[in-house]
Amino acid sequence: MLKTLLKHEMRATAKTFIWLYIAFAAIAVVNMLVNPASMFNSTPGGGVGMAEASAIVPSTIRVIFGVLYGLALAAMVVGTLVVVILRFFRNLLGDEGYLMMTLPVSREQNIMSKLLVAVLWNVCTCVLIILSILLMFAAAGVLGDGIQAISDYARAGAPVGRWIFMFAVALVVSSFMGVLMLYAAMATGPNLLKNRVGGSILAYIAIYIISMIVTAVILFACARVFMDSGFFGGFNDFSRNAYEVEYFTRQAFAGVEFVVWASTIGSGAIAVGCWFLTRFMLKRKLNLA
Repeated sequence: MLKTLLKHEMRATAKTFIWLYIAFAAIAVVNMLVNPASMFNSTPGGGVGMAEASAIVPSTIRVIFGVLYGLALAAMVVGTLVVVILRFFRNLLGDEGYLMMTLPVSREQNIMSKLLVAVLWNVCTCVLIILSILLMFAAAGVLGDGIQAISDYARAGAPVGRWIFMFAVALVVSSFMGVLMLYAAMATGPNLLKNRVGGSILAYIAIYIISMIVTAVILFACARVFMDSGFFGGFNDFSRNAYEVEYFTRQAFAGVEFVVWASTIGSGAIAVGCWFLTRFMLKRKLNLA
């Protein structure tokens, strides 16, 4: 039954996201073509200079498309957030909830179907935004330099592949956390105030504060471990030889990785807590009035 719920949820949300993504991609591509930044980096022996580029594409048009691109970025983020909120609120907590709660499926399946699809679209939105930024770097002629720098770091022994995997995991886990925080707030809100929207906002503020406290405690604990080990003091001595500098560099990378993994684990813990809170409220304290 979960597969059927997922299929229905994907079809219902794809109608909005596909057109949103097409519009954003079109604006991003046109902005790259209109923006003559890559022409500014042309060599003296060939290519088009700044004056010629400005003559080809008027500055007003470049500014307009730059502003449109910024607005499209905001629309992507806000649009994803709005769809995630409305799909959960209307289907499970609004008038449609009377029908959804009578289906032969568990509360967990109802939540999971919304959650998985919401996280999928959230990750897709983030990936599309990152690709659009890389497209701008390519238009500016600096993407190749960045790729070359990453390749140099990889050849020097830096765990580039592990870093990419680490940040990909952090992105997915943070997406689960963000969506579940919204779900928990919307499930709790109607039991706090008669105004469902006001109660949900109040619940989200409380959950957000708690999540920030948990994250701060984890990061403080990580920082305390490094401070107690005397790790940071090693950088005060600039007379160290190359081998010691390489050792401390690797230690610094390991420290950053440790903090990122600790934050990811903290985000996962918050997500699990919000999952159980949402599940409890929908099973024991459901308020559709």
